[in-house]
Amino acid sequence: MNRKLLITYKSVTGFTKAYAEMIAQELSADCTLTDLKETTAEIMSGFDTVIFGGRMHAGTVDGLKKAKELFHQSRSRQFLVYATGAMPDNAKETVDQMWRMNLTSDELTEIPHFYMPGGLCYEKMPFLDKMMMKLFAASLKRKKNKTEYEEKSAEAISASYDISSRKYIMPLIAYLNADAGA
Repeated sequence: MNRKLLITYKSVTGFTKAYAEMIAQELSADCTLTDLKETTAEIMSGFDTVIFGGRMHAGTVDGLKKAKELFHQSRSRQFLVYATGAMPDNAKETVDQMWRMNLTSDELTEIPHFYMPGGLCYEKMPFLDKMMMKLFAASLKRKKNKTEYEEKSAEAISASYDISSRKYIMPLIAYLNADAGA
């Protein structure tokens, strides 16, 4: 790969940053990691490709709007996005819906986008997020006649867990490698 890559991310509990680090380790290119808070359009302009990562939070990819604005102000040529979340990778319908809420129909075809399961880390979660999750977990637990999905969800969000894996970065890596060879 003969291009310069910027991986910028917005990470709250650490899953998104961990994936950014895995991606950087996997790529054998001139690759720079930076927190979105420290990223500017001028910084992005020094890179051919920008990869942005953010967590799924309340239906949005946290930081994506700012990352897209910076990219459009920059001279970078390519923009990729990955989102992390607590859902397993087989929740395709929910993940697809999330992408439709965050990317326009044109962006869905123009911006390569990837989902990477992370997990929940109540210990690092902001107070309001933690309270909302705990309330949701309690309401699911109390609900009578739960569906199988609700049963599994209630169990999954009752405590912190980590389902992140290096295997989830491989579609993004394969895309970059194929694009570099084209």
